[in-house]
Amino acid sequence: MLRSMSVYPTFARHVLAPAYDLLRGTQTMRSLSELEASQWWPAARIEELQSERLQRLTHYAYERVPYYRRLMDSRGISPDSIKTAADLPLLPVLFKSDVREHADELLAQGFPRRELVHGRTGGSTGTPLTFYSSRENRYSHGVARALRALQWAGVHPGDATIRVATQGSRGYASRLGAPARFLSRETFEDSAGFSDSSLPLIVERIARLRPRALRGFPSALCIIAEFIRESGTRAPEVGAVVTGAEQLFDEQRALLRDVFGSEPFNKYSSYENFDIASECEAHAGLHVAAEDLIVEVVDDEGHPVEPGRQGLVVITGLHEYGLPLIRYCTDDESSLLEGTCECGRSLPRLSNVIGKTGNIIHTPSGKRLSPFALHPSGIAPLGVRQFQFIQERLDHVTVRVVPNTCLSVSDSQALAAAVRSNFGSTLGDDVLVDVLVVDRIEPTPAGKHLFLISKVQRPPAVRPQSTEAL
Repeated sequence: MLRSMSVYPTFARHVLAPAYDLLRGTQTMRSLSELEASQWWPAARIEELQSERLQRLTHYAYERVPYYRRLMDSRGISPDSIKTAADLPLLPVLFKSDVREHADELLAQGFPRRELVHGRTGGSTGTPLTFYSSRENRYSHGVARALRALQWAGVHPGDATIRVATQGSRGYASRLGAPARFLSRETFEDSAGFSDSSLPLIVERIARLRPRALRGFPSALCIIAEFIRESGTRAPEVGAVVTGAEQLFDEQRALLRDVFGSEPFNKYSSYENFDIASECEAHAGLHVAAEDLIVEVVDDEGHPVEPGRQGLVVITGLHEYGLPLIRYCTDDESSLLEGTCECGRSLPRLSNVIGKTGNIIHTPSGKRLSPFALHPSGIAPLGVRQFQFIQERLDHVTVRVVPNTCLSVSDSQALAAAVRSNFGSTLGDDVLVDVLVVDRIEPTPAGKHLFLISKVQRPPAVRPQSTEAL
C-alpha cells in the first residue's frame, strides 16, 4: 500500500526523534535501540542485566531513601542481601496506602526536584494516587518501552495513528507539546464526546485518515466497534488495533477482531511504570519488559506463586531513582506463563491482566462514556482513597467515595461538591449526580472492587440515513 512506502517514518526515526531527544534532554531513541537488541537475548542474559540493575537500585535506595533504609534496618537485611529478583521477597510488598502515608520518606534525598515529574493515577480501579517519577525513567525508558511495544504491532515512529482518549489522558505526546505530536503523527478522538450523533462523524474521520493503527482503551474502542456493527456502517481500514489501560475481555477482543479484521495487540501499562508488558505478533500472552522492570506474581502474603497460578502483580522499576517503587502492588492480578513464545523472544510473559474493569455509562442525550472518559484522575487530589460509580437509571448516577481521613459534616459536604463538579461536566446536565461519602466500599464476593457498575440497558445504535448526513 502507498502508506507503507512513505519515507517519513525513516526520517522521523533517524532525524526528528534524535533531534527531539537533544532538545528535551532525554535518551529515548538510545534506550529504544538497546531494547530492540535485548529482546532477542537469551533469558539468562536478561536476568543478569536485571540483577545488575536491581543491585544498583537497592544500594541507592538504602543510601538515599529514608523509607527503604528504615525498612531494611528493621528487617536486619542490607542491600547486599538482595542480589537477584528471587531475593526481593525479603522486602514487603509496597501498597498504594504505603505510598500515600510515606510519600516524603520515599523521595530520594539529594535527587534534583527539577528532574521529578508529577503524576497521578487515573483511579481506574477506584483507588487513585498521586506520585512522582524521574524524567529519565519516564521519558528515556518508559517511552522507549512504549515505542517497542508499538513496533510489535507493526507501528514505527512517524507512522500515522489515531488515539481514542480523553483530553486528560492523551499520554506523553500531548504533555510534551507540538514537537512530540508532530513526531508521533497522532490524531486524537475524544472519547468523552462519544454520542449517537458524533459516532458517525468519528467513523468517517477514521476512514478518511486510514491510520497505521487505532489505539485506545478497550471500552472506548468497543463503543466505536459496536456502533459500526449495529448500525451497518462499513468498517474503516485501521491497520493494527492496539488496546491498553483496561482489562481486555474475550468478548471485546472478539468484537474488535470481527469488526476491524485483525487480532488486537493488547498491552499492560500504568501511569507509574508506563508500558509493562505487551503482546507480540504471536498473541500468546504479554511479554514483560524485563530489562527495565521486575514483575512478580505473588499471593496475599507477598510470596511468589508458581507459573499458571493467578496472583497479585507487583513491580519493581529498575530505572526509577527519584521515588523508587520496589515491589509496588498494582492492584491488578495475572499469572506467569510457562515456556517460550514462538516469536523467539525470551522475555517472560503474563497472561491476561485482571483489574482495570468497567462498564459503559449511557446518558439521555445519547452519550456513551467509557470509564476513562469520566476523567477519574481528577479525583486523586481531592483526598479520596477509593470511589465507585453506580448507574441505576439513564439519568441518575451515584458516586460513592471513601475519604483518606475522617471528615466533619461540612468537610464531607465540600468533598461531595468537589466530586460532583469533577464528574458532572462530563456526564452532562441531563444526568443527576449524587455523591455519598462512606467509610467503606464492599468488594464483590470474589474480592474485586468494581470501578463502575451500570444497571442500564444499552440503547441500540442508530444507522446513519446517508453519507450526506455525516
